[in-house]
Amino acid sequence: MRLALGQLACLLGVCATLAQGAYGDSAPVAEIALSTPSALPPASEPPRFAAEVRRTAYGIPHVRAADWGGLGYGLGHAYAQDNYCIVMRDIVHATSRSAELFGELEGDATADFVLRLVLGTKAEFRANHLPPPTSAEAQLVAGFAAGMNRYLRETGAAALPAGEGGCGDAAWVYTVDEVDVWMLLARLALQASSDHPLVRQAIFDASTPLAASSASGFRPSGSNAATTGHDFGRLQRDLQRFGQALANSEAGSNAIAIGRDLSRSGHGLLLANPHRPWGGSGTFYEAHLTIPGQYDVAGATLPGMPLVGIGFNRDLAWAHTISFATRFILYELRLNPRNAAQYLYDGRFRNLTTKTIAVAVRGDDGELRTVRRAFRISHFGPLVDLSGVSPLLGGIVAAIRDANIGRYAVMLEQYLRMGQAANVGQFADALRTIGVPVFHTLAADRAGDAFYAEAAPVPRVTQTQLTTCVNTLTRILLRLQTNNAALAFDGSTSRCEWGRDADSPADAALYGFEARPKLRTTDYVANGNDSYWLSNAANPLAGYPVVFGFLGFENRQQQLRTRIGHLMVAEQRAARFDLAALKELLYRHRVHAAELVLDDVLRICAVTPGAASGDSPVARAKRACAVLREWDRRADHDSRGAQVFTEFWRAVRDRLSSFFTSVVGSPDFWAVGFDPSAPLTTPRGIDTANAANRELVIAALSEAVAALEAAGVALDAPWRDVQFDARGSERLPIHGGDGNMGVYGAISADLGEGGYSRIASGNSYVQAVTWDATECPLADTILAHSQSANPQSPHHRDQTALYAAKRWVRFPFCEPQIVAEQISETLVLEE
Repeated sequence: MRLALGQLACLLGVCATLAQGAYGDSAPVAEIALSTPSALPPASEPPRFAAEVRRTAYGIPHVRAADWGGLGYGLGHAYAQDNYCIVMRDIVHATSRSAELFGELEGDATADFVLRLVLGTKAEFRANHLPPPTSAEAQLVAGFAAGMNRYLRETGAAALPAGEGGCGDAAWVYTVDEVDVWMLLARLALQASSDHPLVRQAIFDASTPLAASSASGFRPSGSNAATTGHDFGRLQRDLQRFGQALANSEAGSNAIAIGRDLSRSGHGLLLANPHRPWGGSGTFYEAHLTIPGQYDVAGATLPGMPLVGIGFNRDLAWAHTISFATRFILYELRLNPRNAAQYLYDGRFRNLTTKTIAVAVRGDDGELRTVRRAFRISHFGPLVDLSGVSPLLGGIVAAIRDANIGRYAVMLEQYLRMGQAANVGQFADALRTIGVPVFHTLAADRAGDAFYAEAAPVPRVTQTQLTTCVNTLTRILLRLQTNNAALAFDGSTSRCEWGRDADSPADAALYGFEARPKLRTTDYVANGNDSYWLSNAANPLAGYPVVFGFLGFENRQQQLRTRIGHLMVAEQRAARFDLAALKELLYRHRVHAAELVLDDVLRICAVTPGAASGDSPVARAKRACAVLREWDRRADHDSRGAQVFTEFWRAVRDRLSSFFTSVVGSPDFWAVGFDPSAPLTTPRGIDTANAANRELVIAALSEAVAALEAAGVALDAPWRDVQFDARGSERLPIHGGDGNMGVYGAISADLGEGGYSRIASGNSYVQAVTWDATECPLADTILAHSQSANPQSPHHRDQTALYAAKRWVRFPFCEPQIVAEQISETLVLEE
């Protein structure tokens, strides 16, 4: 059935443009074909949702609607066409039904219990967390759910994509509603706190089966063996593993915003380079969303997110990188020795409440059973059991307070306002509600302003509290010289409660916007997942509490991606930036760790006695060095030897990386130690006079060779033959490498048979944006893993092939560009 163009235009509120063609100066009306896949409602009943979807090259949808509900509807349908099974699977998890619908082996009952505790049942979530139905956020989410459901009706469960990651005719596919999508968004907001796998496990471990004694699992604090010197070494190792998992630097990103002083044109420029999964949950999706006169934004979004998360509009572009600021605080409780269901607070005992959570679990026999566990909750939040971090912490009773709890609608409302901003000033104002859940935020605008802010939720605790509210766990962390990644406070006094600033969000005890690290400049800002400190290398931000970022905190050694990012900007400073120069940074693939240590590695090899033949550690090291001498110190297609250094540096980091970070922090390793006054060039070099370092280098080289030979990888094979995307029958060579060795264009892949053939994460949606004298932004983008998870889709690997060839997509943002590049019929949707 066809809908006249005039009807659609009036539906979208643009009737007045028809005299000049439906889209102003674009192609004639006759050139645009419109179709709808199912019958329209009767004319007497105005549709609840209406949108049009046009696709340009590489399957990028351009969704246009007259209202927020229609916008969500169009995006929900377009996303489902490409990735229905991803978002449906994520909804099953977010609504605590994975063990029920996937079974206890494929599901995650632990996550089900904790999410059910934190978010509640669907009915509880609807009652407690949904915004007013008339709000833009509510309409967007309702529309997204309706768009998903329309795709399911049209396609049918049996015809959904099958195979790995598919859901064709799966029992867990069902019609969703807006609460399902809201719960998915809520889980996204909790990814760095209550739903972080380590935190989630600690919450679950503190619960007990319903039949257990109400006092089981509780042990009075103060008798913990971890404080004794005898067990200190083991605790140190346990906490190091915990810290490095908590601050997984592979879940990182890069971003650079260039101001007019470094821009050849005087306009701002922005490079967004988030590192995200290449498949399944958490993958980015590229889209362009428009409500004429209200919202016109292109970029990337995540499953279930009905707005652009990282993107650009006509005058502004922004990016995120993962921030490792404090999102939760643990409170150590002093239990009543006579009643373990009570804890001391301001001189009196308070009762712990108990909440029973029921989760349906499907066993191997296909039968459903209801499993119940009792969670104990203080006024701070649920109890956690830290024995999973280290058995030596089992005597500490603690509760968790999460800064992101309940802030789900604020998150979506803030992204809406960010996309509507026309300049950096308006963009900064949009961040004042503190809704971005876990990110550093950077932006640049047409006028040439650049901006950085740590504007995600951070508990409002003072520096005085950081020194006076210490408890057993905090003292241990301080003794280990960590930066208190998971701050632990004394839970027995109100002095250690979170406070408020004059501009704190009305619904939360968080730092207000004015108290946060931020920088507006006409020079540049950059971030590679370290703290706010070196947002601009020449203008460090200092004097903030450690809660604003324990990774790369003030006057601390920076990660190698941070260093190489700032160094590349410094090297370009004299010539200044245009779009080509900015894009080129991503594909240089310098291995900064090699620039710092390889000369010394080769010297150690040269002076170590022994032959290159044989299977001794020295012989393997000699063979490695023979390859590394000829290597170009890059992770590019034709680089020969990148695999040797990759495995070598992993072996070094396994032994020497610091708490809560990937940097090699050992002062005995480096020839020139870290100097806070020279953070981009120190530390550097290996102290070759130290015999332990010489032994370490030989051992790490030997391990690298052994690992590569066991995998059947030639030491001198070109990188294009070693790292590749193996989806489908064609192997696409993937440039870039491990970000932990200082490769800016980071790719994360484990060594397997034949090489690094399974890309886990890394460069994902990348955008380089600037402006000129025309109205349209100049945006080059690439979605490295491509739009669709469906192997049968033409957009399953098309951008991956483009990425492999180091090419970009010039994004068609303005109407004439969209019309010129449209690749299929316009899809008109309404119901």
